[in-house]
Amino acid sequence: MEQKDRRLAFKLRVLHNQIKCIIHRSAPHFEKAPQSQLQGGILGYLYHHQDQPVYQRDIEKEFRISRATATNTLQVMEKNGLIVRKAVDRDARLKRIQMTEEAMQGHKKIEEHMDMLDRRMTEGLSDGEVEELHRLLDVVFQNLEEFQEELEERSSHPEQDGEEERERECDKC
Repeated sequence: MEQKDRRLAFKLRVLHNQIKCIIHRSAPHFEKAPQSQLQGGILGYLYHHQDQPVYQRDIEKEFRISRATATNTLQVMEKNGLIVRKAVDRDARLKRIQMTEEAMQGHKKIEEHMDMLDRRMTEGLSDGEVEELHRLLDVVFQNLEEFQEELEERSSHPEQDGEEERERECDKC
């Protein structure tokens, strides 16, 4: 087996690209649809958190994006009729983010499509194997979270040339 085939990061990147391509080719399309992967992710987040208030800071934290990116993305989504922002009674500066009814109906179809994709990806795996896959991916995710925190701590004290440029590149992640 070639070395690149043994690299987990490489395999995960290939899987990500393949999933993205399949979704792009097969997902239902709507007149008022998200215009980017981030917008689609935000709609998914709002869909799965309908029972609780969601604010911009929740979006920033969940998607690890800057305040400016969140503001710009949410403004475009509001302009395109995907979300509404409603002021909270106790603090007019705080705006609760909700999907529009049209976006909600479209996203229900996307959720059905994603359920089908999950079933196709796990064909041939037992329920226990699917659970174990989720568990293992959660461990990988947690390890990467901790590593990223270490890198952020190190970057707050740049000692090497080029450190600041690498940090700017990482902000694009």
